[in-house]
Amino acid sequence: MGILRRMHRALLVVLSLVLLSACGGQGNEATDLWENSVIRLANERGKLIIATEPTFRPFEWKNESDELVGFDIDLARMIGKELGVEVEFLSAAFTSLIPALVGGKADLIMSGMTATTERALTVSYTDPYFHTITCLLVSTSRAADVRSIADLNKAGRVIAVKEGTTGHFAAKRHCPNAKIVTTELENDAANEVAQGKADAFLYDLWSIRQHNKNHPDTTRVITTPVSREPYAIACRKGDPESIAWLNLVLRTMRLDGRLQELYEKYGLEDVR
Repeated sequence: MGILRRMHRALLVVLSLVLLSACGGQGNEATDLWENSVIRLANERGKLIIATEPTFRPFEWKNESDELVGFDIDLARMIGKELGVEVEFLSAAFTSLIPALVGGKADLIMSGMTATTERALTVSYTDPYFHTITCLLVSTSRAADVRSIADLNKAGRVIAVKEGTTGHFAAKRHCPNAKIVTTELENDAANEVAQGKADAFLYDLWSIRQHNKNHPDTTRVITTPVSREPYAIACRKGDPESIAWLNLVLRTMRLDGRLQELYEKYGLEDVR
């Protein structure tokens, strides 16, 4: 029995040391996460770098004075104020935003970007700060008989999309039998429809309505949702500290009314 007791005590000592070591490791890991977080590093250098594509009204675009304006631009500056830093914007094509973030050229992406499961394999997202839908801008000459996305899933139909967007992904998913034409610019996709070269353009609701206003005689809008779109801030993988801080800021802005004020300023409706 004495030998067994001594062995038991020795085992308890070993287990205690293992547990203490594990606890110490967790503490160091948590410290490392904070030390290497984008938010802490931006706070230290006094600058937060935001990647955006300034062609997506009313979220980000350049005004007549070539200044960046829009919902995301205002929101980014509000976040910078909360962090106590200035905000710098890195303009890039939409398909280049995630590579710029992953490559360390930017700290965050704020560009009317929908958080999708596919994109979340490469970057991490905050909670959504805005919700919308994708819908259809339809040609009055080519697609008078189209009433839904299902009517476009036929040989001979042409759907215009902006490359790399959720409208692009939704078109491929819902209309495998149609021809899908990709464009780099949103306006080019809308013009394909307005000029009767494509049956429809699949994109976000607010933009579709604006393009219809620009081409009232040659286009119409089908507002039936094709997909639902949660816009969120993108951050590099492995940075839960920054995600948690940004979520707290967004939650606070929603509770104190600042997000609602931004919606109203830009004529937006959050369709959660």
